[in-house]
Amino acid sequence: MPKAKTDLDLWMNEALAAPGDGELSLSVPLHVLFGEAVDVARFHKTYWKPEVKDGKVVRRGLEMAASKKKNGNTLTAKTGEEILSLQRAAVEAGTRYLLAVDPKKASPFERGQVVLDEITATLEWLFDDGVEDENDARLAKLGQAHADDPATADALALALDDYAALAAPHRAAMDGLGGFDAAMLDEAKDLAAALRAHATQSAGLGEKARDALLLRNKVIGLLNARISTVRAAARFVFRDRPDIVRESTSAYERRRRAEAKRRATKAGAPVPL
Repeated sequence: MPKAKTDLDLWMNEALAAPGDGELSLSVPLHVLFGEAVDVARFHKTYWKPEVKDGKVVRRGLEMAASKKKNGNTLTAKTGEEILSLQRAAVEAGTRYLLAVDPKKASPFERGQVVLDEITATLEWLFDDGVEDENDARLAKLGQAHADDPATADALALALDDYAALAAPHRAAMDGLGGFDAAMLDEAKDLAAALRAHATQSAGLGEKARDALLLRNKVIGLLNARISTVRAAARFVFRDRPDIVRESTSAYERRRRAEAKRRATKAGAPVPL
């Protein structure tokens, strides 16, 4: 009896044939993208058909922006289902990649994100003393500068260097605060150097792991493209309904922009648009 095809099997040929070298650049972390994929697929299903009352369209539908062209990045009635299938395929491809990676050669990216979060959270707590001073302004400026960072090794390396430099004069005050280990400031610099030492995320991996990473990234690329297609169509079709458009947008990115705006306002710095 033939083995049933998985979602990854269904998308593998299209993913590998997609242009590009598989370098992944996202504006949100992977776990966020996977969660938002489900939300966007649900949005597509809910708003695909226009709402009609007494023979009159009272609310447009996404199908009004559908294209008859056979292109993977065009909007169709199946785009929502494709997003869910691609999300499952990307998760499967990610598991294959992790199983193929030699732990000793793994990228420092994940650890770098943890260290950056620890440094940022501790600085925010340390500086939140009810007095607006240069420390608050510097932290707000950094938050604004890195608010739109993509999820790439180079962007993470720069953020680690920047936050470690801001934290350096406050090392003694930070050490032990909320369980923070000041050794992370040294680790941040080492991680930044390690991230930059990898020309691509796949540098230093074995051939099997590189192939698995390429497939994972290309599947994610297909997923991200379809999510973007639905969101772009939503902005166009519901241009008179910002409340509906908002349902299709990234809650993660909205929170990040709001936080950068809050910090800038608190420190009296220019508010990002």
